[in-house]
Formats: sequence, structure tokens, C-alpha cells
Amino acid sequence: MTNALSLLRTVISEILTEADKKKKNACPLPTQDIALNLRNRQKAIKGQKYGPANPSLDNHKFWSHKTKVWDGIPIREAQTMLCGNCAAFDRTPAMIKCIRDGIGDEGHDSYDTVEAGTLGYCHMLKFKCAAARTCDAWVTRKKID
Repeated sequence: MTNALSLLRTVISEILTEADKKKKNACPLPTQDIALNLRNRQKAIKGQKYGPANPSLDNHKFWSHKTKVWDGIPIREAQTMLCGNCAAFDRTPAMIKCIRDGIGDEGHDSYDTVEAGTLGYCHMLKFKCAAARTCDAWVTRKKID
């Protein structure tokens, strides 16, 4: 009986370990579900002022708001605090694969789409975001000793 119980515990442990591995390797749902991603992005726009809408424009009003949010830092400094260097931004090879797989191949190469926007995944706000944008929830990657 003890051997059977021990074997059962081992099998259950292996099943749970395998389930944990699959969960860790799974793509976040917003990378696979465009409607969910768009809802989460809209929440980021409204709640965390994700933007600017077109990062290639001056966007003085947008950046002026950010300086107030981030304790009056200069606009030039605020303009360096982007999704691309935020601690929540994920562009690991595994995440890029998730994003590309979620976009699919609808008449164009998903690689081009991901690279054109330098897309990554925001773990805090749960959506695909562009490296050239930012939001009020930006967090530094810098190590503090």
C-alpha cells in the first residue's frame, strides 16, 4: 500500500509539474485574441494615458502631461521613458513568437508588423504595445542597489 501511495504522489507531482511548465510557456491571451488585446489597449489609453497616438509627431501636450505625472521632470527626460525601456515590456524571442502567431499571416508577414511597430507585450497592462509609446505606469529597468 505504501508503494502504491508513493507512486500516486510521484505521478501527481509529475502531472502538476508538467502543467506548470505548459502554463509558463503559454502565450498571454491578449497576444492571441485581438479583441481582448484591443479592449486592454483602450483601458491603457483611458486609464494610463498610453500614447502618444503618433510617436513621430511633436506631441507637446502629451509630453507636458507626462512631466506632471512624473514629478515635474523635464520634457526631454520624459521622452526617454518609453515602453521599449519599461520593465514591464517583453520582447523576448518567446514573446515575439507569441505576438507573431497571434497576428497570423493574413496577407502579410507578421514579422513585418511586429518589427514595424517594435511590438512587445506589457505584462502590467496586458496588451501588445509599441516600443515608441509610453504610459503613466512606466517603470524603470534600472537596478537600484
